[in-house]
Amino acid sequence: MASPKHSILGKTVLGRPIECLYFSPPDYVKSKATAILFGAIHGDEPIGVHCLGKLCVELMAMPPGRPTWIIPALNLDGLAVGTKNNANDVDLNRSFGSNNWSGEHKPGYYPGSSAEAEPEAQVLSKLIADTGATRLIALHSPFRTVNWDGAGEELATRMGELNGYGASCDIGYPTPGSFGSKYGVDQQCEVITLEIPPLDDEQAWLQNRSALRYCVDLPS
Repeated sequence: MASPKHSILGKTVLGRPIECLYFSPPDYVKSKATAILFGAIHGDEPIGVHCLGKLCVELMAMPPGRPTWIIPALNLDGLAVGTKNNANDVDLNRSFGSNNWSGEHKPGYYPGSSAEAEPEAQVLSKLIADTGATRLIALHSPFRTVNWDGAGEELATRMGELNGYGASCDIGYPTPGSFGSKYGVDQQCEVITLEIPPLDDEQAWLQNRSALRYCVDLPS
């Protein structure tokens, strides 16, 4: 069983360490585009944390086919108290420095004082910059779809076949300052927003195991 590399990428607003696990492919596997998967950018969406935890256990026994970084939970402060936003009441998925970032917002969607002012968003952006990752997978709930931005259509389509959710390019409402806006629309990375419907933890994992495994194994 291979042990992943464990690191602390930074801290949340309240000082909780943001943990990350790195899994390398076997030495004989030709290098493929690096993947980053993360959960709980919204603290009231814990189901993705469970799924990523199960994926980490599986990758220890069966390594991925590409360099893979997993942040089980990004918004740990929100996760601890069950709130969507972080401890500064910022919706982290409106806080990224995309071309469409805006300080105007609906109630509950405060994007912060400026783009990427929040430590959680800074940590994720730095990891992407440092690793050069172009396959970026965010786990959300409570919808039931594999949403894609940028170059993610082919990947989303296959993942949507594997979990039965289908794929979509439009979540149904504007998302200024979102992760997908910055890295998908602006930078044309493979960005996937895996929306998991309300399920118990184990059922969510069983429905999405093959799709998650696929996105860390499939050649670019």
